[in-house]
Amino acid sequence: MSDTEFLLQEGPKGFIRVWRKIITDPRSFYHEMPASGGFENPLIFLGTCALVYFVLIVVVVGVAEALNSLFLLFLTYIFGPGVLMLASQFLFQGEGDYEATLRVCAYAGACLVLAWIPALGVFAYLYSLYLIFLGTEKVHKLDPTKAAIATLVAVLVTAAIMLFVLGEGRIRRPLL
Repeated sequence: MSDTEFLLQEGPKGFIRVWRKIITDPRSFYHEMPASGGFENPLIFLGTCALVYFVLIVVVVGVAEALNSLFLLFLTYIFGPGVLMLASQFLFQGEGDYEATLRVCAYAGACLVLAWIPALGVFAYLYSLYLIFLGTEKVHKLDPTKAAIATLVAVLVTAAIMLFVLGEGRIRRPLL
């Protein structure tokens, strides 16, 4: 039973325990989180958070908007961790690898559980950036300023890639 690694066999209780730890004590979570251990558990955790987000966003804004939001999330999680790793390594000689960076980003997806709430959604996304900053600081062994810059660069480059891939007209409604 670990607060820093979601294990599917622990079921909903394990998910809730890890989610609570990430949201309420992120410094401790990322300090104790193993930088390796595979992609499976963090991606299942992220998928569970995305499923909760999708189901609740369908209730709030409808299926079409929910599908568009989910598609943008998938693009973000495809490009984001790689860009963050490259920004950390090339700009600041960060020591982390892709696996550690993906783990940081996947567990920061815990904020998706709250992102569907209309007034709270923006703050949930900002908090996820804070979580990514904390994780980047730990796994790449960067000081806070460098971790903040790497996170900001990754956000801007990922947004530019998505804008390039989708085009300006499709960024609001990429699918439907």
